[in-house]
Amino acid sequence: MSVRLYTLDEARETLPVIRPVLEELVEASQQLARLQQEVSTTRRATLADGNLVADPWDETPEEEAPLAEAQATVERCLAELNGRGIEVKDPGRGLIDFYHEREGQVVYLCYLLGEPDIEYWHTLEGGFAGRQPI
Repeated sequence: MSVRLYTLDEARETLPVIRPVLEELVEASQQLARLQQEVSTTRRATLADGNLVADPWDETPEEEAPLAEAQATVERCLAELNGRGIEVKDPGRGLIDFYHEREGQVVYLCYLLGEPDIEYWHTLEGGFAGRQPI
């Protein structure tokens, strides 16, 4: 497998381009989760006598359109970031990683939406909890 290795400068230069994509991804991911929860709750709702309020398998166009739109936005944003060789770790928070070579080892440069710059790195296995200052 061939991955794109970013220098720290290249990753930092990419941030202004991808921040809007990340913001859109976070918003759409959160909206999708919220809509899925609402649909799930509605489908599980029952009347006091135990009968379902709605057929759990019946999807109305009003439910489908916003879900489909949010899903399409998430997929488009993920494709754009993945196409740049950026790994999305948490679309709901805007957590991404750039592959980077550090002291002969491939690691991640880690960025969380809202941070002013790329200031952390971690091993491929280390995850967010293993972040270390650059």
